[in-house]
Amino acid sequence: MTIAFLLALNLPAASLISENALAPQRSVWQKLLVCDDIIQNPFFEVQLHFIFTLPDGSQITAEGFYQGHQCWAGRAYCSQAGLWKWRTKANCSALDGQSGSFQVEATRLPGKLRRHPQDSRQFVYDNGEWFLHIGDTGYRYLTETEPLWKQYIDEAAQVGFNKIRTWFCRGRHDVSALFDEGRNGLNLAYWAEIERRLVYALEKYPHIQFQLIPYGEDWPELARYAQHDPASILVARYAQARFSAFPNVHWCISNDSHISVGPGNRNADPATIHRIGRDMRAREPWGTLLSNHQQRFQGYSFVEAAWSDIITLEDRDQVAGALLLQYRALGEDPVVLDEDRYGNYLSPKHDRYFFRRLMWASLLSGGHASYGGLNTFEPFGGATSLQGMHGYLTAVGDGRLDDGAADFRHIRTFFSEAKMTLVGMQPNDAMAGNDGHCTKVTGGDSIVLAYLQNPDSKVPETANVSEYSASCRLHLPAGVWRIRWFDPRTGSWEKNPVGQKVSGGYTRDFRAPFPGDAVLLLNRS
Repeated sequence: MTIAFLLALNLPAASLISENALAPQRSVWQKLLVCDDIIQNPFFEVQLHFIFTLPDGSQITAEGFYQGHQCWAGRAYCSQAGLWKWRTKANCSALDGQSGSFQVEATRLPGKLRRHPQDSRQFVYDNGEWFLHIGDTGYRYLTETEPLWKQYIDEAAQVGFNKIRTWFCRGRHDVSALFDEGRNGLNLAYWAEIERRLVYALEKYPHIQFQLIPYGEDWPELARYAQHDPASILVARYAQARFSAFPNVHWCISNDSHISVGPGNRNADPATIHRIGRDMRAREPWGTLLSNHQQRFQGYSFVEAAWSDIITLEDRDQVAGALLLQYRALGEDPVVLDEDRYGNYLSPKHDRYFFRRLMWASLLSGGHASYGGLNTFEPFGGATSLQGMHGYLTAVGDGRLDDGAADFRHIRTFFSEAKMTLVGMQPNDAMAGNDGHCTKVTGGDSIVLAYLQNPDSKVPETANVSEYSASCRLHLPAGVWRIRWFDPRTGSWEKNPVGQKVSGGYTRDFRAPFPGDAVLLLNRS
């Protein structure tokens, strides 16, 4: 976000994390406190809480955290405009009983991600703007050994990604870098680098959300949590105290876990995930969303858990959206396919068509999807390697990665120019004969939206888009319907004759006026 754009939003061209007496709405306010008392272990001996009184009179209690050099901090997510008051409660006299106030000025910043109040399976920013989920996998974005992290996030913003999955690990299955040498506290330099990268993204691209995965794929660390290991428990507590007030984050406990009781290389006991989830939910001051991620083909084991806000899935070849529809029927939360194939791992033969198809099919199934390109789960291997964090556009440009996300920007174009969202829409593949591999349909009282996939084979891994005009047969409700066609490969609308309409109440055939896959939008007059 440029300084000019910040000014257009009535924002100061300053940090969105500040200790100023005046803070922008939906930014982060913080207070730093110094304690000169001799404390042997500040991570475990000091208990510090900030009690915030919001402009509407409600109160929120948030845990403070140790920043190093005898300095503690408390943070508030500035959700409401107006006068905020704060006071501290601590078991350390120098930190206890502090108080003050600050003013929050209204802005149009997007703010935190929420479940939509009118449709719990859709997302919305705190400013009321619908969140059109276009996700990416950037596991090592926060890892201090990744030198091209700025290139990655700058190019992710250009491509149109607005949700990045990222973990706290240095090694794929190892979060030991979070701790000091003896696990008696935390490696604060490592945590400071995590913060630096989140702040960079927040201040340049406040619309981009990060799904933070504190335990990554470190299953032994999860097991230590179950054994009440203080250092393991500290990871989630400290992460929430330090980052939950950030408007651009939400939580995912672990990644790629095999949810199973008993020993196993990738096993995570469901009771352990439940316990971490309940602990995080009980501490959460700002309503930050929470989920867990588990192994491919294993579904989601926590649909009914009170702590869970998002149904997170990993599978393969879900271009018909069947799994999304299955879990949409099981719960009321947003359903996100966060892993399918990758551009460089389990790669489809025709990346651009596969991922375009996957994204449109997921959206019209009432869910959301994420892309994955290079091997971001492996350490950086050099500027021309396939491992670590690299800019998507750079990698495509020099031939290391196929252009699987090339058409995602056209999805945003469609919804922007159609002036519509998917809030309140209901998947309705039955309208087109219940063959989601061919035609995906969703709609409301006055809208029918269909994606005609037009594959040249029935095998998603190898299918390409057919180069003939796509067609479908729809049974339209009664009424007069205006026809509009959108080309998902070019991002352009077909210029139909003015007033082209059809009558509903019976079955009609539709054929796209251009070759390839197509999006059909029908508005009832």
